[in-house]
Formats: sequence, structure tokens, C-alpha cells
Amino acid sequence: MKISDSILKKYYNKLHDKPFELADRDSISARISAKGKIAWQYRFRFNNKAERLTLGHYPNLTLGEVRKLVPELKGLLFEGKNPKLVWNAKKQKNKDECKLTLIKLVEHWFDSVAKQEFKKSTYDNYLSTINKWIKNEPKNPKSLSQAWVKKHLNIPFEEIRNANWMDYFDWICKEGSPVTAGSVLKLLKTVVTWAAMREIIQNQKLLLFKVNDVGSTPMVGERTPTPNETAKLWLEIEKSRALPQTKICLQLIIIFGGRNTAIRTAMWSHFDFELNIWTIPAPKRKKETKRTGMEEGDDALQRPEKHPIPVKARQLLNQLSQIYGEKGFVFPGEGTGQEISIHAIDRFCSRMSAKLFAESGISKIKPHDFRRSITSTLCEIDPKWLPITDKILGHKLKGTMAHYNKADYINQQLEAYEMYWSILEKEINKVSGHIGQTT
Repeated sequence: MKISDSILKKYYNKLHDKPFELADRDSISARISAKGKIAWQYRFRFNNKAERLTLGHYPNLTLGEVRKLVPELKGLLFEGKNPKLVWNAKKQKNKDECKLTLIKLVEHWFDSVAKQEFKKSTYDNYLSTINKWIKNEPKNPKSLSQAWVKKHLNIPFEEIRNANWMDYFDWICKEGSPVTAGSVLKLLKTVVTWAAMREIIQNQKLLLFKVNDVGSTPMVGERTPTPNETAKLWLEIEKSRALPQTKICLQLIIIFGGRNTAIRTAMWSHFDFELNIWTIPAPKRKKETKRTGMEEGDDALQRPEKHPIPVKARQLLNQLSQIYGEKGFVFPGEGTGQEISIHAIDRFCSRMSAKLFAESGISKIKPHDFRRSITSTLCEIDPKWLPITDKILGHKLKGTMAHYNKADYINQQLEAYEMYWSILEKEINKVSGHIGQTT
């Protein structure tokens, strides 16, 4: 009989009359104690002697992960090696590695996971967080008053106690903010979970912490620029002497209601002007993943995010192509072969917003706020636009549609984009006419 997750949950942490065993395929079994603790074991014969090897415990080691270990164990037998001796030697090595400090452990995780799994923008965000708040090596050394981790937390990870963690997060709250402390906690919990699953560490105290114990979660954004406020910002952008790629990047964020990262990192190859489609290959934080079929070459990539290109956006893209050409990144940065940085767009938007506040008392606007603007504006006209605006924002549809409705609604998106721009354009003309009259 094959073991399943539902069977394991049925017996886990439940009292039983006596210990017993459940057999799985490939010589794997789950030994269940009278108290409901589940140990994974691998049964094999070596030199004509039956032996058992304990691989780990459920749920720290899942059924799927145990099954993935079988080829390696069988390979050792094929090579004439005793899996038990090799496994125990590896386990002892892992115990020695438990002397890793926090910095070394995070570096180990980053080298093993981040480069392989995360796309560039996510990788860069993690790297920046690690360099500043864990390694205490920010780009600007003056941004930290001291290398706190190196000074106060340079001890074996196994010796870190709750009080040490609280001191650490209190320091982050002081040097950064409670929201930053919460973000660092989430990152470190990912690292600790990864290391504990592989028995690299035993100390899992950090997993008991919640964000509110050490800081706070980011506030849900409420700022929703009105068409009038957006029109005034648009005119400030037009008057600005900023570089064309900076100005047009922010303008496309407004038109598309797009994510800052998705637009900044867009490449010319992502735009099909014949079909009038903009494709975002890997919209989420992970790299593109393949689903491989049984036949060679039968590979299916992660479903991309697709949007039509409204007329105004195409005009702006044409302006850029005439200046920079149509190779590489649409919005080139300072470095060769690099996209414009997120800080450049955020700073530019802040400068334009500051002018609006000084002139009209309009409160601060951030690029992400325009995602709420396009949705709110269209849905106030007619609630029928709600599923379309979900597609515009790159969100999953609700309910069963999230699993089975994979339509891109290209025509409906285009209609929504054009309607939204017509509202903004009308407001821009009205505001610019009013300014002309007053001058």
C-alpha cells in the first residue's frame, strides 16, 4: 500500500496503543510511535544483512521529499557503499555545520536557492536586504550606525536564543522601521525552514515568532489618485527635464496600472507590435518553470501575463525606440545592459509629487498607487470591469475561475485601457486649459 499525506495526517500526533509501521514503495516506511511521532525509514540489505536507516521525521521531511531520496540511496548500494554509513557521515558533517553563524547560514541558503529559483528583480531585493540587515554591508555605509550583527550576533546559530532575536529586531526597528523588521523576519523564517528540513540546523526558535512580535506588516495602501490628480502629475512629468526613459516609464505605469518592476524590466522582445501584445514572461517572483511531458521536447513554460498595447502607450514606446533603438531593455539604466532602477522611478515620482503638494496641496503619490486608480475608476463606471481589471493588474480571478479560466481577455483589456486613457486625456486637457487661462 502506498502512503499518502491524508494517511500521515490521520496518525500524526495521535495516541496509539503501540508503535506500528506503514510501508510505502521503494523500501520506504513510516514508523509511528505510540505518541504519534512519525519517523521515515529506508529498508535495505547490505552484505546479506537487513538494515534500516532513519532518514528524518514527518512533517519536517515530507512524503515527496523522502521519495526523492531513494535514487541516491539505491545509487550508493549499486556502488557497493553502505547507505547507513554514508548517511550518518553526512549527518555528522551537517552537525558540524550547525556551528554556522547567522551570516554564514544565510549565505549558504542564498547560494543554494536564490540564484537558481528567483528572477533577477527578486534576487536583487533579497541581496540588498541580506547585505544591509544581515551582513551589515549596505551600499551606503553611512546608512547604518554600526555593524550590529557582526558585533552582537557573531555566534553559532545553534546558540541564538529568543532574547538575542528580540535584541536583533529591536535594532532593525530603530535603524530602519518596524515594517523592515517584519520583512527581515519573513526572509529569515524561509532560511531557517529550508535549513531545518535539510538537518543543517536544529535551532528553530525563530519559527515561533510572528511579524507583530518583532515589528509590523506594511499598511494596505489606500492612496488612490483621482483622474484630476493624475492629470496634474502627468503635466508635471511632461514639463520635467528628466531623461526620456524615466518620464515615459512612469507614464506607462500610469496607463497600464502596471507593477513598477514589470514595466521597468520590460524588453523590446516582449512587445509584439504586429499582434499588439505585451508579454510578461515570468510575472511572479520565481523564474520561469517548465512542465515536462513524457516525450522529448514536450516542455510547457509557466503561463505568461499578456496585455494589449493601447494607442497612447504605443506612441510613447515609439518615442523611445527613435531615441534608443529597439534592442535590450526598453528603459535602459546607467549601466550597460541594465534596466532603469526602481529607485530612479520612485525618486522621480516623489519629486513630481512634491511639486504638486507645494502648488496644490495634493498628498504624496507613489507609482503603485496607480494600480488602485485604474481599477477604481473603471469599476465606478461599471462593476462589469472587475474581472478585466484583475487581468490588467495581473491578479488571479476569483473562485474556480482562478483554476480553469485562463482567458487573457485581450480585447476587453484594450477597451478598458482606452476608456481609462480617454478619461485621463480629457482631464489633462481640462487642467492644461485651466492653467493656460490663469497664466
